[in-house]
Amino acid sequence: MHTNHEKVKRLSLLGILLAFTIVIGLAERMIMLDGIAPGMRLGLANLAIVISLYTFPPRDTLLLIVLKCLTTALLAGSMIALFYSLAGSLASLLVMVLLIKVKNLSIIGVSVAGAAFHNLGQILVARFIFGTWGILLYLPLLLIAGTISGIIIGLLAKAVRPRISAFIKATY
Repeated sequence: MHTNHEKVKRLSLLGILLAFTIVIGLAERMIMLDGIAPGMRLGLANLAIVISLYTFPPRDTLLLIVLKCLTTALLAGSMIALFYSLAGSLASLLVMVLLIKVKNLSIIGVSVAGAAFHNLGQILVARFIFGTWGILLYLPLLLIAGTISGIIIGLLAKAVRPRISAFIKATY
């Protein structure tokens, strides 16, 4: 059973991760990569999602994702982006939750798979919105960019995670 102190520490760290995802997510909207593919982002806010998944139960990461998607959409004034963000993030979370249990699959591999499924989820929403399968033509480009982003996020998560674990242990 968790004490109130442990719950406060958990919620505090989740709050920090949420703030990180919101600030980075909004900052990424200012970096235009639309010349490469419409709506493409670097995905750096997903660093907090990967760290959360390796630190907390999946339900906490799910809460973090939903709050991130809702808050970012409200602050950016783009409710259509909410559908893309939620679809991509939920698809990514599902595959990462499954893959995190695979032995010998590193945090980098899990991050790359999460990035790929994030792109796939968004493409499926775009297919529904635009009503054409032609949108799949963007998928190879998105998968290449997602793989690169997934590797970067995985490397950053691998470097940052031990520090966060040490912080958690030191504060309990």
